[in-house]
Amino acid sequence: MRVISNSMLLAKNQMRRYNDYQPSFSVITVVLRDLDGLKRTYASLASQHYAHWEWIVCDGGSGGEITRFLQEVTGPVHWVSEKDAGIYDAMNHGVSMCSGDYVVFMNAGDIFHDSEALAKVAEALSADDQVADILFGGAMLSFPGSGRMVYRPPRIAEDSLWHGLPANHQATFYRKSLLDKTPYDLQYSLCGDYYLAATLMQKGAHAIYLDAPLATFEVGGQSYKKLGQLFVEPYRIQRDVLGSPLHYRLASVAKRFVSTLGFVLLSQPVFRKK
Repeated sequence: MRVISNSMLLAKNQMRRYNDYQPSFSVITVVLRDLDGLKRTYASLASQHYAHWEWIVCDGGSGGEITRFLQEVTGPVHWVSEKDAGIYDAMNHGVSMCSGDYVVFMNAGDIFHDSEALAKVAEALSADDQVADILFGGAMLSFPGSGRMVYRPPRIAEDSLWHGLPANHQATFYRKSLLDKTPYDLQYSLCGDYYLAATLMQKGAHAIYLDAPLATFEVGGQSYKKLGQLFVEPYRIQRDVLGSPLHYRLASVAKRFVSTLGFVLLSQPVFRKK
C-alpha cells in the first residue's frame, strides 16, 4: 500500500521535475447535448502544464454545435458522434480509441482541480517502485445549491471497497491495458464505475493513493434521480463481485442511506441573517 501526499510531491519536485518515466494520459469525455459542460472540461484539460495527454470525446449523437466545436478544437483530440447504449457503453468505446498509458474519465462538465493535476499524477506514478494498475486520488465535491465545497480524500481499497468506491471516478486513473481486458459491465447502468474498481481489485490490481485534490466534481446529477438503482446496484456488486456476506451488504445499504441524506443536506442553500 502506497499513499502519497501533496507535500511529498512538492518535496520531490524540489529535487527533480520528473524522472525518465513520463506516463501518457487518455482523458475520456462522454457528452450528450451539453456544449457548455464540454467546453468547461476542455478548458480544464487545455490548462494542464503536463503535456503528455490526449482527449477522447464520445458524443451520443448530439450533432449541431457540439460537432462544430469538436471540429475546431486543436491539439491531440479524437472524437466520435454516434448513438450508444448508455454512458458506460460510450466509455468502453472511448477506451478502444485510446493510446495513453493511463485512462481517466472526465465527462462533460467535469474539471481538473488545477492546472497541475496531471503533473501530480505523473509524478506519483513515476515515484512508485512498482507499475501501478490504479491510482486513487482526492476530489473536491461541489454542492451547487449551497455553494459548499468538501474535500474527499482517497480511501484505502482494502478498507472501503466493501461499501463503495475508494475515490471519485474523476480522480481515478486506470492502466489502459487493464481496461482492454475488463470493460464496464453494461448491466450496471448507474454504478458501472464501482463494478470496475471492485472487479479489478478482486483480480489483484496494484493500487496507489494520491492524497491531493485532482478533480472538482459537482454532486447531484443522474445518481440522485435514480435512488432505487443507487441502492440496488451496489448491493448486487457486493454480492456477485466482492462476495460480501449479508451483514456487510446490509450495513452498506444503511451507510449509503446516511451518506445520501448528508449530500442532500449539504446541497441545501445556506441562509444567513442580514
